[in-house]
Amino acid sequence: MEEMIQEQTKVPLPILTQDAKEMIENKLLCSFLGEEGVLLTYYKDGYLYKNYITVVNINPINETIICTDAFHNKQIFKFVDVIEVN
Repeated sequence: MEEMIQEQTKVPLPILTQDAKEMIENKLLCSFLGEEGVLLTYYKDGYLYKNYITVVNINPINETIICTDAFHNKQIFKFVDVIEVN
């Protein structure tokens, strides 16, 4: 029963406009250059999650962002999974 409820609450990957992608890219770059924390919304396995992170590296070849959270835990996100940055 619990699995059924979890499946029903999943959402499809949001489709972003080119402008939205450019704004996300710009905010991530500002976080990287200024070593500032941002609120990142990302998609994973049918759900949207939010996390406060600081960007420590951007890899355009692999299309990944390497970040640390408030506890200095390293996390890696794919560009396509990032939905919003505030």
